[in-house]
Amino acid sequence: MNISTFTLMALKTIQQGTVDRKSSFRLPILSTSVNNKVFQRIVVARNFNEHDCSLLIFTDRESHKYYQLNHNKNCSLLFWDQKQKLQVQVDGEASILENKKTHWDKLNAKQRDDYNIIPFPGKKISSAKDYEFESSDNRFEVVNVKFRQMDILKLSSTGHCRAKCIFTKNSRKEHWVAP
Repeated sequence: MNISTFTLMALKTIQQGTVDRKSSFRLPILSTSVNNKVFQRIVVARNFNEHDCSLLIFTDRESHKYYQLNHNKNCSLLFWDQKQKLQVQVDGEASILENKKTHWDKLNAKQRDDYNIIPFPGKKISSAKDYEFESSDNRFEVVNVKFRQMDILKLSSTGHCRAKCIFTKNSRKEHWVAP
């Protein structure tokens, strides 16, 4: 197997996760850290830009995730596909996009409600359904995770394959590593 083909397969699988709701790469785990504490949560992969190797996710401006990414832009994404036995770890840098209207306009009413919950995400409530969708403040934010490095592991009974990929401004450097 050619290393460029192997790396491209991983990138295409990430891209497929943004358009195929049944893809296991649709729901990666995002890890953030603040004050030497690590936080993880599942996010929805919204859009992959193959030209600059970046992934968009959405968040609420009042969420812990937004706060953490504003204080430490370093983050990682973990993708896993049980059927393919494919794991992709991404080391990235997050930024908040200024132009979010086009993304907001594509959301349906139910999706928009998720960014208008009162009280804010993570706040204590008295019962499981003690919240409303009544915020007059639009707290929708778009996060762009720019890939810096990727670790690809493909498990197989005939022998595992693993590669690293380092993204530079206009290219990528790939090399095989021991699984």
